Amino acid sequence: EQALAIVPQICEALQFAHDERIVHRDIKPENILLDKHGRVKIADFGLAKLATTSPEEYTLTQAHQVMGTPRYMAPEQMEGSHTVDHRADIYSLGVVFYEMLTGQVPAGHFDPPSKKVQVDVRLDEVVLRAMAHEPERRYQQASEVKTQVETICGLSPEATQRIFGTEF
Repeated sequence: EQALAIVPQICEALQFAHDERIVHRDIKPENILLDKHGRVKIADFGLAKLATTSPEEYTLTQAHQVMGTPRYMAPEQMEGSHTVDHRADIYSLGVVFYEMLTGQVPAGHFDPPSKKVQVDVRLDEVVLRAMAHEPERRYQQASEVKTQVETICGLSPEATQRIFGTEF
């Protein structure tokens, strides 16, 4: 239940960064912090980059280096592609969400979360779509993931308050 309250907050933080044209590139559990009130903070923007519109601009700032934590990296990020954008963060969010639900990082061929733990089967679609191999098949905005999770789980600020036992 806590995971389902945390994920929408991660989405809000990511959406804010993406709206500012910032791609984090290293979303993983160690970089998702909770304060004493249960509010999410995303840490370690050391690998972050500004989203660019031209490959030339990317090359000047990036030098085609693979950056991030491999278990959480999007396929295009692993390949060192110059087309890495905010959707790589959405992929990483999907990996983190899967791990929060199941306790395991997905690798190779893996079962959907509902096959491993008792969760709403509709969450499988959210996680698997966020982790789609092709960026075009993923959610295009972190806010879309937030909306889906809140809709499936019926989350409201009051529900989040109940889960964490504190007021935001």
